[in-house]
Amino acid sequence: MLTRTQKVIVWAIDLGFLVYWSLIIFRALPAEAMFTGYEKPEVQAWNWSFLPLDILASLTGIAGNTLKRFNSKVLITVSLVLTSVAGGMAIGYWAFLGDFEISWWAPNLVLLLFPLWPLTSFARKSDNLA
Repeated sequence: MLTRTQKVIVWAIDLGFLVYWSLIIFRALPAEAMFTGYEKPEVQAWNWSFLPLDILASLTGIAGNTLKRFNSKVLITVSLVLTSVAGGMAIGYWAFLGDFEISWWAPNLVLLLFPLWPLTSFARKSDNLA
C-alpha cells in the first residue's frame, strides 16, 4: 500500500482540495491571489469545472485511507489518477496560454507528478503477483 510519506502527502493533497474549494465557494481569496484571467466568467467557469473532479479525488483518497471495509487500494488508485488528471489539465491550460506563474504551476505540477510515485509502486507489486 502507501508508504508513510506517501500517505501524508495524499492526506495533504486531499485536505488541500477541500480547503481550496471552501475558499473559492466562500470567496475568501483576494483577486490578487487568483490566477491570470480569473476575473473573466469563462475562466471562472473553467476553474469551477474542476470541482467534481477535485472533490471526487479527495473523497476517494480520504475513504481509501480511512475505511477498512472497502478495497482501499482501488480507492487510493482512483484518487491518485484523478489527482494527476486535475494537475495535468491545469498545467495544460496554462501551457497553451503561455502563462507561467510559478505560484499556480508548482502546486499543479505536484498534483500531476506526485501520484506517479505510488502508482508506479502499485504497478510493480501487481507485476510481481502475476
